[in-house]
Formats: sequence, structure tokens, C-alpha cells
Amino acid sequence: MKNKSLILFAVFFIIYEFNAYIANDMIMPGMMKVVTEFNSPVENIAKSLSLFIIGGSSLQIFLGPLCDRYGKRNILLAGNTLFLIASGIIPFVLNIDQFLAARYFQGLGLCFIFIGYAMIHELFDDKTAVKLCTLISNISIFAPLLGPVIGSAIIVAANWRYVFIVTAILAVTSLIGLAKNMPNNKPDTPRMNLKEVLQTYVKILSTRTLLQGGLIIALSMLPMIAWIGMAPILVMQIMGKSFGAYIIYQSFVFGGFILSSISIQFVAGRFSFYTMITRGTTVALIGLAISVFGHNNNEMFIFGLFVASFGIGLFNGSIFRIAITSTGLSSSMSAASLNIIQATMLAVGVEVLNDLCSKFKYSTLSFSLLNLIVGIIMMVLCFNYAKLVKSRLWQ
Repeated sequence: MKNKSLILFAVFFIIYEFNAYIANDMIMPGMMKVVTEFNSPVENIAKSLSLFIIGGSSLQIFLGPLCDRYGKRNILLAGNTLFLIASGIIPFVLNIDQFLAARYFQGLGLCFIFIGYAMIHELFDDKTAVKLCTLISNISIFAPLLGPVIGSAIIVAANWRYVFIVTAILAVTSLIGLAKNMPNNKPDTPRMNLKEVLQTYVKILSTRTLLQGGLIIALSMLPMIAWIGMAPILVMQIMGKSFGAYIIYQSFVFGGFILSSISIQFVAGRFSFYTMITRGTTVALIGLAISVFGHNNNEMFIFGLFVASFGIGLFNGSIFRIAITSTGLSSSMSAASLNIIQATMLAVGVEVLNDLCSKFKYSTLSFSLLNLIVGIIMMVLCFNYAKLVKSRLWQ
């Protein structure tokens, strides 16, 4: 019964994470209708996205200590409730300022996601944790693919406000499921004052394994996140393809993550962390190289990204597991620190790639070459990282 409850906790956490990520992508096709209805400048479309992202990176540094003081269950439920309230308010906003403010508070829901990962690493053994985290971490990748499709269908059938009604219904579902199935883990560490919190963060951020792990995860995901941001330009403008082709290409690229998630369910625990990291990195680099050599052939270019996403999915969960358990300190604060490192590096990396690609008019060659350079750096770091944990066995 206990194992069933733990699995249900993981299921409802997946619903919460997927909902938090897809909430932004579902409304994007309807943002022109939003600004038109409120007689607002189109510049507020980008501002809406920016405020959602800013909200999603505002609280992590505070949530770690709060989890240790009040328990992860209470804080995660509070985050789900906050996300639910913000989503429920948006359909009733009367002007663009109210809309933008609510979008910021909705984005805060992203801040609480790392708590679920921390709980999974506490509640499950190495093999199960890597399986679950590989599956869950790939959820965010599907949001840019499914979100615009689902959002467009809702907007055509009804009104843009119904996007947030659907989001609120899913938030109610995850809240009830988490409340019923999430373990009530009482904080087992003494409360820390501000000085102790700062000292703990300094120790965590001084842990080489965590720092390198965060950097590697960010670098490994950078080509895929950059693809999400630039795919509309690359596919519809540079390749001259239709929106339908864009959806097909997206499905194929991120099909690599689906395949890797399935594969992990069978290979986790059978191969060492060293093997998972080195082989997965090699496959990813081969995929990025294929995209470079096939940049003039659309199908070969996309196939290379598919192979790269498959390879990345094979080792990302192992890196996360090793990094978060390497500090020997608060898992909540360790997860928060890892999340901040990843988010910061990804934000900077995407901006750099976007700026460089724009200088070359977003050609597939420039995009794939830049990704290959990132992949080479990633491979060097990954092989070095794998050597550091070569003796680490599954537990």
C-alpha cells in the first residue's frame, strides 16, 4: 500500500509539473486576442512571457530553507495552491495590468517543482529515482510541442480564458492527488537561522560535484532548449515549411526523449553511472555531428537532433542523481542550488546562441555548428565527471 501511495505521489507530481510548464505554451497562440481585447500594445505579449519566466525563478533560494523548517509536503502543497489561485484568477481579469500581474504569480508555480525531485531522491533508491526523474524531467520538453496545439484547439472552440480554466482544473487535480498521496515528511533537522542558511548554501555551492553536475545538465539541454526557441524560425522561415511540418519535426526531435525514457526503464541499474554517462554523451555528440553534416537536408538535420535528444535523455537522470546526493547536506537546498545553476546557465546560453544565430540569419548550419561546439564542451566535461564517480554504484 505504501509503494502504491508513493507511485501515485509521483504521478500527481508529474501532472503538477506538466501543468505548470504547459500553462505558458497553451496561451501563446491566443496572446494576440488577449492584447486586442484589452486594447494593449503587442509588446505586452513578450512581457507576459518574461514575467512568467521571472516568476519561475524568484523563490528557489528561499524555498530550500522553508522546506527544511516546515516540511517539503507543506511547501509543495502551498506552491500548487498558489499556482491554482493565479490560474483561477486570470479568466476574470479586466485589463492587461491585472493579466500581467497574474501571469507573474502563475509563474511562481514553477519555483516549487524542484521540491518534488528532492522528495523522489529521498524516497526511492538509485535505480527507481533515476527512472522517475528521467521520465519527469522530460515532461517540460513536451510543453512547447503540445501546448500550442492544445491551446489553439481551446481558443478556436471557446475563448482564450478557457485555457486558464483548463489549467486551474488540472491544478485542482494535482493538489488533491498530492494531498492524499504525498508522504508527510516531518523536518528532521534543527531550524537554521539566517547565518546558518547562508553557510549551508556556501558549502553546497562549494561542492565540486554539484557545480559540475549543474553545468553539465545545462550544457546538455542547451541545444534542445535552443531548438524550442528557434524552431519556428528555422522550420517555417528558413526551411519554408508549414505549421503542420513544424509540429511533425517537433514530434520527431522530442521523440528521442520519449525513446530514452522508455530505455531507462530497462537499463537503469544494469549499467554503472560511468557507462550511462559516457555512452549517452557519445550518442548525443554523434547526433549533433549528424545535424552539422546534414544541415542542407531537412530530414537528416532533424534526424541528428533526434539522436542527440535520445543520447541526452540516457545520461541526464544519472547526472542529476549524483549531483543532488553529492553534498551530504539538505536535499531541498541542494536541489534548489542545482536548479538555480541550471536555470542561470541555460538562460545565458540560450541568449548567446540566439544572438550568434541571428548574426548568421538563423541558418541551419550556424545553429548546428554552435550546438556541436556546445556538445564537444559537454563531452569533455561529462567524461571527466564520469571519472570522478567511476566507483559510484547504484544503491
